Formats: sequence, structure tokens, C-alpha cells
Amino acid sequence: MNVPGIVAAIGIHPSQAARVMSRDLEKLGMSLRSPKVSALGEIGLGGQNGVDMGKQEALLRQCLAKADSSKPVILYIRGKVGQDVELNARCRTMAQKNLEKEQPIQLHCFSCEPGVFAAWRKVLPQVYASISGMVARFNPRQKQGLREIPLDRLLLETDSPYLPIVGKVNRPHFVEDVASLVAAHRGERTQDVLAAANANCRSLFGL
Repeated sequence: MNVPGIVAAIGIHPSQAARVMSRDLEKLGMSLRSPKVSALGEIGLGGQNGVDMGKQEALLRQCLAKADSSKPVILYIRGKVGQDVELNARCRTMAQKNLEKEQPIQLHCFSCEPGVFAAWRKVLPQVYASISGMVARFNPRQKQGLREIPLDRLLLETDSPYLPIVGKVNRPHFVEDVASLVAAHRGERTQDVLAAANANCRSLFGL
């Protein structure tokens, strides 16, 4: 990868756990050494992809072994309805066992179940929660969980082209719409949420 001004995050998604080969993991480890690679991920666990959870956990363990403490790990954790707390607990245990305590972490498309972010921060204090367009469909419990995230640990994303906000085809520039919804649920100003997320992103990725 040698495109001026472009850096990337690279990982092996849990949906690929049944087909990943040793050479894929070797290539991942080599690529992570490049200054053009800013993070490891998305890696993690998914309950909706139909892939055996044992294989997903084995892949996650192998990917975590490639982590560089100077580069964030981006964790994908998404389950069926009611499964997110369990998957977070599984992923958190594995991360705690396989990462340095000060490893920077981004929880991608965080589901915001109450108490979950605090549990992550207790064992891996350099964790950030990234909120996507799913916020448009948060239930009261998730809104409560969103309010539990400290402002200095909050990130924003769209996950474009996936997870559109209701009534829209998803695009990266809809991040301000995500910020507006986050701000409304938290009782804060949109500009303050955007400013904090920008500062947090720069801090996490060393920009």
C-alpha cells in the first residue's frame, strides 16, 4: 500500500473465520508493520453471520496476537437481539487475556447496553466507544448506555454504506446526523459532540 495521504485499518472479519488460512494471518502480521496501516481491525465476534463461534474465537485470538500496542484495535461485536452483552463479555475476556492493559481500542458500532462500556474500561482503560447510525433505532436501555459513555471516550461513525439512518442511503457525510442524534439522547449540543469526537479520534489514532 503506497497511496499518498491514505492510511488504512486492516483485519480479518469474523464472518471469514471458516475460510481463513495461515498465510492470511501471516500477511496480516506483515502488513501491520507498515506506517500506512493505522490500526488492526475490524476483528471480533458476530452472532448474525452463521459462522461457528468456536472458529470465530480462534480467529480473534490469532488476530489479537498480531496487535501492536502503538496501534488501535478495532473490535466488531454484533449479535442477534439480546446477544450483544454476552458477546461483549466473551470478547472482553479474550482481549484482556491477549492484549496489554494500555492497548488502545475502538468498539466499532457500539450497541450501548447499560454497564457494558464501564466493564470494558475497568479492564482495558484506553477504550473508546464508536456510535453509528444505529443510534436512530436505540431503545431506552441503549439510550441510557449511551449517556454512560464519558464525552472524552466518544467516537462517531456512519459505517457507510451499511446501517443507514432511517430514510436515507448511508454516506460518510451523514456523520453530523449521527452526532445530532447522539447529542439529543445525551442532552448535549451537537457541536460539542462533534468537537469531542474529533479530538478523541485524533488522540486514538495519533493524528
